[in-house]
Amino acid sequence: MHTTHSRFLLAGLPVQRLDFIPHSLTPADMQALPHAALLARAVASRQAEHLAGRLAAGLALREAGAEHGVPGIGAHREPLWPSGFIGSITHTGCTALAVAVRQTDALHALGIDCETPLDEATAHEIADETVNAAERRALAASGLPFPLALTLAFSAKESLFKALFPQVGEGFGFEAAQVTALDSRHMTLRLAARLGPYPAAMTFTAHTLCESGRVVTLIRA
Repeated sequence: MHTTHSRFLLAGLPVQRLDFIPHSLTPADMQALPHAALLARAVASRQAEHLAGRLAAGLALREAGAEHGVPGIGAHREPLWPSGFIGSITHTGCTALAVAVRQTDALHALGIDCETPLDEATAHEIADETVNAAERRALAASGLPFPLALTLAFSAKESLFKALFPQVGEGFGFEAAQVTALDSRHMTLRLAARLGPYPAAMTFTAHTLCESGRVVTLIRA
């Protein structure tokens, strides 16, 4: 599969980016994955995005100091990172992003998400599923256009899920965390109730990047 690799920094961490051409995927490309058989029945577009994400993750792991390998697939379809490392993968359209670091007491949770900005109609359609009334007020106070602010909130909550899931061990919805403040570079999320080892009212900062055609959020904790 044809890919183009680039790299940028977000929250002080290197993020690996792979732009890929899905229709250039060949069956042989999938053999780069030790778990290729698990994707044998997936449609070609799903195989391509999965491969691109795992290749980006491999690049992230190597930069973080891992010897080799790409994350496997867990029981909940989550990436399985090598012992001593944490990371996160996201993809939208024909772009995959991945970030990985050595796990430490000071850095034990990591989540990244990338989204295409919502249009006005879609933003109002999904708003009630994404934020509550208090969060709407926080979005309005940011001064950002509502569709962009809601996209950031949606993405940040996705990043939070990815960051906390390995420790929480079960799914949770958008209502589990509330947006309390945001601007064009940061968003604060506060837990509405305890999630695994994370107490109610604990706050997390989502670092945000808005570029042409996409929004990226990253949470490190």
